[in-house]
Amino acid sequence: MTLGKRVLNKCGVYIILFSAALFLYGLIYHFSGNFSPVAPNPYNSYSRQAQSWLSGQLYLPENVPWLELAIYEGKYYVSFPPFPSVVMLPFVLFFGIATPDNAIAFVIALLSLFYAYRLGLKMLGKKWTAVFLSLFLVLGTNYLHVALWGSVWYIAQNMAFLLTLMAFYYAVSDNKRHSFLSLLFICAAMGCRPFNAVYVPVVLYLVFLRESREGRQENRPPVFVFKRILLYSVPAFVLGGFFMWLNYARFGNIFEFGHNYLPEFVNDPHGQFYAGRIPANLYRMYFNLNITEFPMFHGFAFWVASPIVISFFVYLVLYVFKITSASRYMTEQENTGIATGDKSNSTFIFGLLVLIMLHILFFSFHRTLGGHQFGSRYTVDTLPAFYLGLLFMLKKLNPGKMIFLNAVPMLFGLILNFLGTAPFMSYYYG
Repeated sequence: MTLGKRVLNKCGVYIILFSAALFLYGLIYHFSGNFSPVAPNPYNSYSRQAQSWLSGQLYLPENVPWLELAIYEGKYYVSFPPFPSVVMLPFVLFFGIATPDNAIAFVIALLSLFYAYRLGLKMLGKKWTAVFLSLFLVLGTNYLHVALWGSVWYIAQNMAFLLTLMAFYYAVSDNKRHSFLSLLFICAAMGCRPFNAVYVPVVLYLVFLRESREGRQENRPPVFVFKRILLYSVPAFVLGGFFMWLNYARFGNIFEFGHNYLPEFVNDPHGQFYAGRIPANLYRMYFNLNITEFPMFHGFAFWVASPIVISFFVYLVLYVFKITSASRYMTEQENTGIATGDKSNSTFIFGLLVLIMLHILFFSFHRTLGGHQFGSRYTVDTLPAFYLGLLFMLKKLNPGKMIFLNAVPMLFGLILNFLGTAPFMSYYYG
């Protein structure tokens, strides 16, 4: 095999993968007014916060009226979880507050596609299936809407999406040292979107499975596995400690990152979170089918905006049917061996689904569901978990080429989110 063929064989899949993304992203830029990777981003709270840190202050030097700033003891603070400002620090050193936020968001989106592919390939071992599913997740869902804009509201979700995918990938990898990374990345994701904490048990469970297998091979006692996981957690504890220290230094509370001090929540008698909002917000996220409203606030049904969710539930039905049928017709001896693995796998899948539903329920306490948007922006945070659960089911179902029937919902999601995102971005960059 010539050098060129070897390179093509190794890199061809990435060429196809990224070419598809670049083509679609190029169309979005083309039909979105002056929006582009190099367009300025006035909603640059994280860069302003990073600049304040570099100057030795935890608060901004002045009020910026078009940003959502918390007001506490007469000072102005960025009211969002702080990890994106950590990422922005080196960029602020070179660019000041005029950081290339849209270009950074673009790179994050490509990295998300890369890790979605690597996770799919690791779980299923089938290159083209992994290509298709990763494109479905990244281009055929509501993630497309949040992927390219560097604004304070969107870039944190974009980072959390990538970091959660990375946490899942490194948790299922064969390299035990990747446990450090998986736990660190899920902590970083929480530093972008705090409700992503619901997936910490998922990462811990996957790490525990790998460590238990190795522990049995090394004849280690069970307590050794827990000690090793504690060791792997040290970088995450350090990062989490930084988040808590920062919250305490700014607001006197290790759990307060500033949103409760936004004027809109201070002036709301119910505050930021209120149980009375649950019915209306759940209705919007599950049953609102008004997809043509413009400008759109609160959003519409998340499963319409992200049809990979529909695919998830279709495969869930097939998965349940397969494992129940298998247990019914196999001999008791055979069934004992298979049912143990199926039971563990099923427990994980349904446990993951419970966590996803809890995640969505937590959103329903919120006042705005994300404000101006297209689709169901908050629920984009759940998509890496839906994807992981889908991969676990497909590993058992082994649908072969039938997987490509999902091209129909994928194309629907792609077209819908493209048609919603281009006018949305033109609204800001027209």
